[in-house]
Amino acid sequence: MAPTTKPKVRRRKPRVRKKNRGFRAREGHARPIDAGSPAQPLTEVLNETGKRRKPKKTWAALIPVSDDPLEENIVEQVPLPDGYVLVPKGDVYITRHCRSKTKESERIVYVVYNRTGKRTLGIRVPKEIYEEVLESAAATKDSRASAVQVRDAKDLSKSRELLKNEFPLMPKETLEIVLEHAFLKGSGRVGRTAMISDERKTLLAVEAHIRHVHTPYEKLLEEGVSRKDAREQVWPTIQAIERTWQGCEENETTLALRPVED
Repeated sequence: MAPTTKPKVRRRKPRVRKKNRGFRAREGHARPIDAGSPAQPLTEVLNETGKRRKPKKTWAALIPVSDDPLEENIVEQVPLPDGYVLVPKGDVYITRHCRSKTKESERIVYVVYNRTGKRTLGIRVPKEIYEEVLESAAATKDSRASAVQVRDAKDLSKSRELLKNEFPLMPKETLEIVLEHAFLKGSGRVGRTAMISDERKTLLAVEAHIRHVHTPYEKLLEEGVSRKDAREQVWPTIQAIERTWQGCEENETTLALRPVED
């Protein structure tokens, strides 16, 4: 009997596991090897790893820096300093005197902005100064109100004289209407602006009155005509009425300006 030989057995090389890279891909998904969480799409993983977090803006970057060494701009989240109180904006007398008295005492006035840094909420000043100013405001309330009335009456008288000088033939009742409308305190209309001269304010106030009262301007807007086109259409009428109220002859040039926004 022939001797039997054992078949050769091929030995496999030991499998070397690759270094753990943190993710195992299977069927288009990937997840951490040591995690038991459900699989996450590979595309989402790649997108997340490629994102960079933007640094958050601090409140100091949201507000302007004060040039006054005795003033500091802050946001409302900053804790209130010891001995300080918030003076809300709104009363010009109280705010102005709290600011000036705090600086006279060589202490810091904190100007408080809202969380977005786009609006001021008031100022922070020492409590004793705020209480002192409140007492002064209460004691001078009546006298300050009288002074305001005198000043307003003076301004109104000046505006009336300007209207009479520029438009001597304007009907008296029309003059009073223009004064009450365009020069009304707190109205924000052209007669109250400080950005242009008194003479130009007078002309623009009269033009606005003529446009809205003596021309079909409002009707044109209701019919869908654009503001610019409506103004151009009624401009000759405005000029004609202005020349009449100014007492100009037909060949004289009116002092009126081109129409502008109300």
